[in-house]
Amino acid sequence: MPDGGLAHDHWHRYYTPEEVAEIVASSSTTMLISARVPIHVRIYEHPHTAPTVVMAHGLLPYGLMLARLQLPFFRAGFNVVQWDLPGFGQSGGPRAGCTISQVIETWKDAVAYAEARFGPPLYTVGFAEDGVTCYYAHANNPAIRAMTVHVLSEYGDPENVHWQGPPWVVRLKTVALGIAARLQPILSLKATGAIPWDDVFGRPEDAPFREVFESDPLRNESFEFRLAYSMLRKLRPTVPFEECQTPVQLIASELSQIWPYRMNRRYFDRLGGPKDLVVLDGKPHWEFNRDFDENFCAHAIRWFKANGAVVAARFEEQGLVALPAGGVLGRLTRAVQPENGAAEQAREGRLPT
Repeated sequence: MPDGGLAHDHWHRYYTPEEVAEIVASSSTTMLISARVPIHVRIYEHPHTAPTVVMAHGLLPYGLMLARLQLPFFRAGFNVVQWDLPGFGQSGGPRAGCTISQVIETWKDAVAYAEARFGPPLYTVGFAEDGVTCYYAHANNPAIRAMTVHVLSEYGDPENVHWQGPPWVVRLKTVALGIAARLQPILSLKATGAIPWDDVFGRPEDAPFREVFESDPLRNESFEFRLAYSMLRKLRPTVPFEECQTPVQLIASELSQIWPYRMNRRYFDRLGGPKDLVVLDGKPHWEFNRDFDENFCAHAIRWFKANGAVVAARFEEQGLVALPAGGVLGRLTRAVQPENGAAEQAREGRLPT
């Protein structure tokens, strides 16, 4: 469709006209059904055999807002399957009324869809909470060759929601929300009360993005009690971190105020299988700009290639990520290889392929 799959053109304001044209020309939309809910899917597909990346989004944005995290993979030779969470973006279901368990199950259905459509190899990416649910859904899934996440934690850990207060306050809120979710599951609270937006998009440079986002007709302004409760309640992963054999890369922001580096590192250190830690030095949780997004994707692409992703030769000739003229990856970071005794190596500029 010439409108990018969404008749309302508000989403154009997140991008340059050239990026809008690229999104429309490169992608198509479809849907899958998960637990009887229609799930919106955006697909970037190459006409030849290619590795496939499956991704969702966090609990604030939706997929069409994040094309700058989708296009670098497509430019680098990967198919991309991006899906919107139930009740978010262009997916069906009660607005922000899903639960974390439902997101985990939808992850499984999305990967099954991608496997049926494209076959192996498959890779997954998570940018916020979707990284945690991705791990829960696909740790030790033989269909997943490797995954990259921006957040790694366990539901029920008070540090995962530390902005709600000290551990004893988090536990009280969990009990109270649990009662409310059982009695009135569809009542809601402000999304800014569930996730502190200022810790995600709080820099002065983020003001233009926030202005566009806060007037976005697809933005969820509130979370239903059942979603908020599921973010707090204890839910252990099916595969303990120590038993995970799926290669996992963690790209952690050093100065994240919402999911602290120390928490991410604690869970990363528990991983029992192949792993790679990239620290975004001096970076907050996220920056809504092209440099940050393409830097993040460059690390993920390196990891996926190290774990069997083979792209067509013409994409290799273009480099790690095919950037337009004038595009830069910016200053990269230190990459930690734990299998070598947590040795750290400083990197700047482009990563080697």
